[in-house]
Amino acid sequence: MSQLKQLLYSDLARQYEMEGKTDLQPNLLRLLLRLPHYRFLPNVLFRLSRAAFLSGVPVVPNLLTYLNIVLFGLEITPKCDIGPGALFPHPTGTVVGASRVGRNVTFTQGVMVGAVTADNKFDPALRPIIGNDVILSAGCKVLGGIEVGDGATVGANSLVLKSVAPHSVVLGVPAKVIFHHDGPDAKQGRYPTEPSR
Repeated sequence: MSQLKQLLYSDLARQYEMEGKTDLQPNLLRLLLRLPHYRFLPNVLFRLSRAAFLSGVPVVPNLLTYLNIVLFGLEITPKCDIGPGALFPHPTGTVVGASRVGRNVTFTQGVMVGAVTADNKFDPALRPIIGNDVILSAGCKVLGGIEVGDGATVGANSLVLKSVAPHSVVLGVPAKVIFHHDGPDAKQGRYPTEPSR
C-alpha cells in the first residue's frame, strides 16, 4: 500500500509540475481532491489495477482496466510495470502493453505500445521497454521487443519497430532518427526546436 501511495503522489507531483504548480506538494487531501480529475483518475485506476494484480486479487484488475477503457478510452494491462510520474494529458485511444515503462513518461492521445503480433499470454520478450523521461507523441506506435532509451522522443504518428537510442528524436513510418541531443535538457526529455549548428 505504501508503494501505491508513493506512485500516486509521484503522478500527482508530475501533474502539478506540468501545470506550473511547483510549490504544491502531494498529500492525502490533495490526492483526494484531485481524484475526480479526468487527467488523474486514469492514473488511479491503472495503479489500483496493477496493485490488485500484484497482490493476486482475482477479477479486480480486469474490472478496473475495463473501467478505464469505458471512462477514458485508456487501456493499460495490469501486467505492465509503469514507473512514477506517468502522465496521460489526453488518454483517449491510448493502449499500453509494454514490458516495462520508466519514470516520468508522457503518453499523448492515440499512442499504442505493445507486441507486433497477438500476444494474449503477455510475453515480456515480445513487448517494448520504455526508458525514463520519454515522450510518446500523438498517434505513435511502438511495437515489439525493443527499447526506447532514456530521454527519447517519438514523433507524432511514427511507427517504431527498432530500438531507439537515448536522447534521440525519431519520426516517420518507419521511424528514423532525425535528431540526437546530449545537452542539459536531455535529462528532461526535451529537445531544442532546431538542431544547433
